[in-house]
Amino acid sequence: MIWVLLACQPATTNYSGTAMSAYFPMDGSRIATFNNEDTEITWQLEVAKQLQTAQKDGREVVTFDYANAETGDLLGTVSWSSVKGDEVLVHAYSLGAGVSVTFDPPVMITEIDDAMSPGDVVESESTDSDGTKWTFTTTFVESYPECPTTYSDDFTKCAHFTISAGDVDPAAAPLFVGDHVLVATLGPAFITIPGWETEWELTSFTFESSE
Repeated sequence: MIWVLLACQPATTNYSGTAMSAYFPMDGSRIATFNNEDTEITWQLEVAKQLQTAQKDGREVVTFDYANAETGDLLGTVSWSSVKGDEVLVHAYSLGAGVSVTFDPPVMITEIDDAMSPGDVVESESTDSDGTKWTFTTTFVESYPECPTTYSDDFTKCAHFTISAGDVDPAAAPLFVGDHVLVATLGPAFITIPGWETEWELTSFTFESSE
């Protein structure tokens, strides 16, 4: 059964802050399509969850493909895990059709207790399997009461979140780096990704529950 999500609300929590895991959902089958605000970029960006997942230290690791929806050309992949009450992690990434590169330790994207307030910053150091050392800085910038998109004008209680890799060349940065406006239980409504200075806006989304 296919569900199209029209509006989403963040889960309530007893934490002192917003439960960020709600904004990084990984369940079910997910395909999101984005248009770029630069009208000269006529192709769409498709972000689709791979069907096969993995287990790492008791967590389900989910990989998303970033691709040109028109040609199918792969821009890269990002492997995440998100557990309610724990930190959101990035475990691996690839660029283009290259081999996936793993992080040791995984990159911590949110606070370890899942609770963040606007202005909170998380810094995470890691070394990837190619031997490259990284320092990522993630910031919960602010909450938006609304973040309407072409897909839906009903999105509320949105979270503006940034992930920085410092002075790394954008051509070499993983695709999770950038500016994100997130909607609880759905994920990105707006994103910028390395290699494109202009914003991508959600234009279609399909979800199929695994239950």
